[in-house]
Amino acid sequence: MKPSDRPNPEQRSNNAMLVFCAGAGLCILAYVLGVGAVIGAAFSGGDPAVVVGSVFGAVGVALMGVVGVLMLIVGGVWMIVRVIADQSGGAEEKRYRDIQR
Repeated sequence: MKPSDRPNPEQRSNNAMLVFCAGAGLCILAYVLGVGAVIGAAFSGGDPAVVVGSVFGAVGVALMGVVGVLMLIVGGVWMIVRVIADQSGGAEEKRYRDIQR
């Protein structure tokens, strides 16, 4: 393996940011669809089929919101842990800095 083929230890993945942003997207989508489910139930005119559909939609949207909040928490904690780990200055990071100089 040539030295140029070695992975760069300073290049990190963006998975924590993707989880956080997906959670934020789910929360926003849950809010928008939740408002639509409530409006659909309110303007149903008493039609039982529309009311039942709106109730199932509201339950599904609430679960989507909960999953979104959990993803926000996991992504946020993951990013904070990565920042703290990057500040610790592990041995491979010091070795990498010595090679660059």
